[in-house]
Amino acid sequence: MSLRAFGVGCVLLSLLACGDDDGNPDAGRDASEDAPRVDVPGLDAPGSDVPVDVPTGARPHPLYPALDLATLPGEGGGAVGPYEVPELPTTTREVTVSATGTEGGRELMNACDTPGTAVTVPSSAGRIGVVNIGNAMDCDIELGADVVIDFLVVGSLPGPMQAPAHRIRFRGGQIASMIVRGPSTDIVFDGVAVNAGVMPLENRPGTGMYLPEGDEAGQFVDRFAVVNSFVRMLPVDAGGAIDGTPYLSGNARNVFFANNNITTAGNRNSWGFLFSGGDNIVRVSFHKLVRMNDAPVDYVYIKGGTWMREATSAAGGGPINDSFQQLSGSTTDHVYVHDPVVYLLSPEPVGFGMTGDAVQMGRSWEARRIEWHALNASVISDERMAQLAGFCVAGATCDYGVGTHTYMYDDALAFPDDPWRDLPTFDDDDPDNLPAL
Repeated sequence: MSLRAFGVGCVLLSLLACGDDDGNPDAGRDASEDAPRVDVPGLDAPGSDVPVDVPTGARPHPLYPALDLATLPGEGGGAVGPYEVPELPTTTREVTVSATGTEGGRELMNACDTPGTAVTVPSSAGRIGVVNIGNAMDCDIELGADVVIDFLVVGSLPGPMQAPAHRIRFRGGQIASMIVRGPSTDIVFDGVAVNAGVMPLENRPGTGMYLPEGDEAGQFVDRFAVVNSFVRMLPVDAGGAIDGTPYLSGNARNVFFANNNITTAGNRNSWGFLFSGGDNIVRVSFHKLVRMNDAPVDYVYIKGGTWMREATSAAGGGPINDSFQQLSGSTTDHVYVHDPVVYLLSPEPVGFGMTGDAVQMGRSWEARRIEWHALNASVISDERMAQLAGFCVAGATCDYGVGTHTYMYDDALAFPDDPWRDLPTFDDDDPDNLPAL
């Protein structure tokens, strides 16, 4: 499936996502505009020196102030508790990398061995190869626009050897793909281009970001965020089971995506988020916009953004048209899909929501105010949403918000000419214009 994700508003996974209306279809729209507003000292808009105005009592996300954490639906989290924001590194010294190529990469890794280091890697360093950040703490890394990392590993050292990292931030540069391994915590990417195109076809990664557990069960990645960034996947030489997916989690918790422009590869399993996505812009080529199949995922909030799904076929050539959807037998719970704009180019009736398995008893989904763009009403309509809700197993809640959505039909439907969100540190916000070998 081809998914084009363009600046999705935000996604929280708590495994978490992002919200604002507490389940009330009439709430969250205008109330904040009328509320008293105060300046929050030190809280600046991304890419701006102007303090952000926020309502009194609000808790703006420190990485994305447009999201008021006080408005997250479902008490802000599931059974594991409210969403937690990542802690940023605290630094006491500065290092500038002087070497180029792989030697520059080694300088970067060595600098992060000392806790509390702010590292600048200038564009002159060029392509610095494979970078491992392990047993590191409080490392703040600024990459020049022309710096390329072939493969980034956070939380592991060559061997491989588990080596958790904590409070690590990357800003700038291009990264072909990454693994962030548990039990690493507080990992942030801000204004980064995760771009599979920096690798030649035969070496391209099938997954942009992979967050596996550590050596033992329960050693998950915690407090992970991607903001103001690109994730751009491209076709690989030989497609695999997970090829073309921007994000794949292995039980990570407190995951946050906001204000990103994301595209999948068009390979046979090109999910947008496996497991999730948020106030971002996403374009999917082949499979689900968000595929929910991680049993421990307890809370997902998808807030706003534009989601575009191309009219591509399944691996066997058959028709498929998925959107925000759960995999059969999975037990994702407390799922909120609020205010996204969705373009569906396929003529097939769209899939959405919870599966009808008995394991869904006691679990819940809520959808509100989705702006659907489709070829015709047979693809998506209130009738279709009601039909999908009817598949809900007894004892589960499938509140798909019939009556709150809007539907726009066009038999010559196309994606918007320029749907991409404004990324503060990039001159060109279109991921298709990123370099590709």
